Amino acid sequence: MSWGFVDGTGTYQEHRRGLDDLSETLHVSLGMLGILVKVTIKVMPLYGLHYVGARDTLANGLIGFAEDIQQHRHVEWFYFPGSETIQVKRMNVVAPVFQSEWNKKIENLKLQIVENGAFFAMSELCKWKPALSGAMSKIAAANVVESEKIGISYEIYPSPRSVKFQESEYAIPLSQFEACLEEIHATFKKGVFNVHFPLECRTTAGEAGFLSPTQGRESAFIAFHMYKGMSEEPYFKWVHTLMQKYEGRPHWGKQHHLTAQKVYELYPEIEKFLNIRHQYDPDHVFFTGYLKKLFLL
Repeated sequence: MSWGFVDGTGTYQEHRRGLDDLSETLHVSLGMLGILVKVTIKVMPLYGLHYVGARDTLANGLIGFAEDIQQHRHVEWFYFPGSETIQVKRMNVVAPVFQSEWNKKIENLKLQIVENGAFFAMSELCKWKPALSGAMSKIAAANVVESEKIGISYEIYPSPRSVKFQESEYAIPLSQFEACLEEIHATFKKGVFNVHFPLECRTTAGEAGFLSPTQGRESAFIAFHMYKGMSEEPYFKWVHTLMQKYEGRPHWGKQHHLTAQKVYELYPEIEKFLNIRHQYDPDHVFFTGYLKKLFLL
């Protein structure tokens, strides 16, 4: 992999990915070193995915979580607020297999009717009367569809989402996932928040990038959603506070309440990142007001 970028002095720079500090700075830079004009990436040969979607209990999922993520390439959870039921999606690599056009149309129809159409109607009900959120969450959990399919990776992995929402997502140390989910579940069972949108949970290996949310540790990502038009502020304020307890680092492209002080606490290599950044943009051409609040104490 390599990057080509125009830095803050107007100079074109090119750098090949390695184990050096500039590579780890460019890994996630939020545009603070310059404007990317060329990126070379390493790609994999075409492959297929075997997908199995299942319904399980939260208790059972937590017991087998560590083993489950070791046995499968992709494991993704959808936790329904206040419900004892979770949806688990597992995917593993297989030889490339193209789905028939008929099967793709059927799968797309199911997604549009169940996961988008029906969920949109439920979301509108919750926006009209937020107190229905808990009941709608349990109904959605009870109607999780179990399914299995095989196809090309780019057809199987993503899912179309037409129901609009606000989102905040955090990466926490993988070792703390079970404890964090148990605390989240206990809060929702008290009925503190009117939330019907499921929480999406996934895992990833740790990265070395200085500003990567997974820098230096295996991580679990937990994504919190609120339907568009419903008030997300009280819910997300609680999320941000809870994630501090679990050393959560937010997804940079989603809602968060980070300050420069928190950035310095969460990212041990932040000063190294800023020193390198300064070399390529000494006049702060790419430092917006927002970025100054986040990165200057």
